[in-house]
Amino acid sequence: MARGRRFHLDQDGHSVTVQLRRARGEVEVLVDGKVVAYRRRLGKDTTVLTAELPGDPPRPFRILLAPVEGADGAPLCAMESAGMRYLMPLVPLRGSDRPLWRDPSPAPFLRRLRGRLLRRR
Repeated sequence: MARGRRFHLDQDGHSVTVQLRRARGEVEVLVDGKVVAYRRRLGKDTTVLTAELPGDPPRPFRILLAPVEGADGAPLCAMESAGMRYLMPLVPLRGSDRPLWRDPSPAPFLRRLRGRLLRRR
């Protein structure tokens, strides 16, 4: 079971991320890596968080989190900005520098084993 969920969208030159932490039930909204909205608990119905995109003047937006039955616990996440609604896709919770798959070749293991054998001699 996942510890949380992350939704991400690039909007008007800004990175908007919504992170859910299941263990604590927290929700935070980040714009360009900075927390701009926070809620301690998710509601049973649609949860709404409001924030602003930086600029002159700042542009307000809303994040809507709605529970979806039978969807493996992942809610529906949407962003409303300037009268438009954008669905935010679910992205994996892993570092961008880590590969999505592991190299199936046994070469690293064999190199370590060979190194250990040579050190013993």
